[in-house]
Amino acid sequence: MERSGRQSSRHQRKEVKDLLAYFRLTANPKDEEALRRVINYPLRGIGKTTVEKLMVVSNEQGKSAWEVINGDLAALGMNAGTSRKLEEFATMIRSFQTMLESHSAYNLGEHIARSTGLLKDLYSDRTPEGISRYDNIQELLSALKEFSEGDEGEQTPHTLSEFLIDVALLTDADNQDENDNDRVSLMTVHAAKGLEFPYVYVVGLEEELFPNQMELKFMVLCSVLTISKRQLP
Repeated sequence: MERSGRQSSRHQRKEVKDLLAYFRLTANPKDEEALRRVINYPLRGIGKTTVEKLMVVSNEQGKSAWEVINGDLAALGMNAGTSRKLEEFATMIRSFQTMLESHSAYNLGEHIARSTGLLKDLYSDRTPEGISRYDNIQELLSALKEFSEGDEGEQTPHTLSEFLIDVALLTDADNQDENDNDRVSLMTVHAAKGLEFPYVYVVGLEEELFPNQMELKFMVLCSVLTISKRQLP
């Protein structure tokens, strides 16, 4: 995955944020910011009043909006049509969740982009702006494919959950003050590829956290060595 200002700035575009919100909601259904963003995008007939009601009930009952959606909607006074649309939305997200660990980041990400109707919605706009938005999503999916494939020698494709961690680290780095050197940067080895730091500390070398295969473990450790400019304690 490319590590550049262009990559992190792309994540600030609406259409990319929309798809990332679907990714986030799949990995964490209690992410209410993500849920608000995509519950009615593309349009599926779940209006603002319904969403506000979900949030009110969520606060009153001390539950997440996701838990409310998966509860007794009829008891909340939701009509049959609205309840059906909410149930269909929840069923769709749950279907994505079942694929989180069994599919690569790219396979699941592309499936989400198509199944939600997001790709179709963007493709239908043939204005220059619409074509640009569609191309931005294709670029994100290309980056997702590159991330899934990982480094040479890795046999297990990276998952969507791992990709979201990578995106979060890139976003955090993009928001940092370049003149503030009194800080520690936390990231995965994969996310650190191509970067350099004066001092590097590696944690989580336990079995099951770090690659078990000796050849792959050696390759990953070698990549860590190239990150450190001065010292690898």
